[in-house]
Amino acid sequence: MQAVTETFWSDLNGRIACDKHIGHEASAKLQARPAIKTISTSLTKWFKMSEAEATEFADLIGANHTICETCKHN
Repeated sequence: MQAVTETFWSDLNGRIACDKHIGHEASAKLQARPAIKTISTSLTKWFKMSEAEATEFADLIGANHTICETCKHN
């Protein structure tokens, strides 16, 4: 098990994204308040994943690179 150190976000639908792929509205709110742990947008609510949660999820799905759904499929 390798610790995941990149920041990931999980939304109400279970989607997981990195800072680059949370969308424009969420990105703007994150830029305004970098220490924010939840981001409410017009479409969903994002929750910042802890390092332990991200690592556990990566182990669960066998991700060797990233758990961001957009990065993973690009």
